[in-house]
Amino acid sequence: MSVDLSSIHFHDTKILKVIEDTENDLLTMEVIYPVDWDNNEFEKRKLIFENVLNYQVNEIDFRGSPTILGPEILAQDERRTRIRLETTAGHRDLSCSAIRLEI
Repeated sequence: MSVDLSSIHFHDTKILKVIEDTENDLLTMEVIYPVDWDNNEFEKRKLIFENVLNYQVNEIDFRGSPTILGPEILAQDERRTRIRLETTAGHRDLSCSAIRLEI
């Protein structure tokens, strides 16, 4: 199963908070998301990763909130896709079956 990353603009998305919902296998990133590039407008949104396994943060000591530079698909199988989110402080890896962006 491949996760579709094309509908979400990851670049310049600032990570504010990460919430792990172990009961429902969800990982929610509260972010500042670029909603209008032409007018430099950003708003709070939630990136929700479904059926999450193996969330790992590999970042250096960093002052402030890390900003996502871009995603990379590392591997995939019939159930999940392994994704790396490159950030200004390093990278974050996780496996999930879907991603959605919510207000």
